[in-house]
Amino acid sequence: MEISEEKSKELQVWNRIVESAKQSFFECGFSRVTMDEIAVNLGMSKKTLYKHFSSKDELLKTVMTNHCKGLDGRVQPIMENDRTDFIEKMMVMGPIIAENIAKIPVHFLKDLERNAPETWSEYQEWRRNNIIDKFGRFLREGIEKGIFRNDLNTEGIVTMYLTIIEGMFRSEVLTKLPLTPSQVYIMIAKILTEGIINESARKEYLEKTRPAMTEFSLSI
Repeated sequence: MEISEEKSKELQVWNRIVESAKQSFFECGFSRVTMDEIAVNLGMSKKTLYKHFSSKDELLKTVMTNHCKGLDGRVQPIMENDRTDFIEKMMVMGPIIAENIAKIPVHFLKDLERNAPETWSEYQEWRRNNIIDKFGRFLREGIEKGIFRNDLNTEGIVTMYLTIIEGMFRSEVLTKLPLTPSQVYIMIAKILTEGIINESARKEYLEKTRPAMTEFSLSI
């Protein structure tokens, strides 16, 4: 359905506001940016700004929702494309997710947690549900196609992955690591899919531990 020229212009203004606010929030932190500054950066009156967003909190929620939808919009079509080789999907999605994570500065997340707890909780909930849904489906597809092992509990793996992500992406953890958020994500994905043992030691490790692991699994 076509939209009117007036509606189109309003949508353009709305998008400009969201993108400008996102840049300011990410660079300076949510608590340090005022609506006055956002209006000045956009070259518009506060009246026009408040016509679209009644408060800075509402604008923040929109910024975060759009950021999350941006990732969903890029990942979903890849996951649903049955013509793409599964390993190729892995290679394409990893950088996209890492790029999305890297765009959110650690200092902004810390500020969000402290000064906008409601939006922070909503972001945490989105991330949790996103992992459970998308990673769960990704894992099951990989098992069905013989890429991932089928002798492990998928619910357990999803829970483990979710726990690692939630633990590693806390602001107090990220600020102490000599790694960017995207590097942390890549490290997690690499260890989860490849392990920490190098190729030369893998065969010896399996020969020594598999009997014990099998005996342990049978005893529980």
